[in-house]
Amino acid sequence: MLVRQFKFKRNAGKGDFRWTAESETERAGFYRGFTAVGKTLTDVKEFAALVRWCERTGSLERLSEMHPPGFQSRM
Repeated sequence: MLVRQFKFKRNAGKGDFRWTAESETERAGFYRGFTAVGKTLTDVKEFAALVRWCERTGSLERLSEMHPPGFQSRM
């Protein structure tokens, strides 16, 4: 089952992470949710694309090991 569409939301606080991306899937006996925060909308959109790619390729269990290029310098 592919991840439903992510919801992108601008955070009202004045913290460093201004954007949130969320996606949840729930059905009988199954729950999957993803949440990411980032400084820019591009950051959280990259996360959403990475989740969708991992799910399509069957490598979702490796998601926590993967980071887009330049990730460390942005965080």
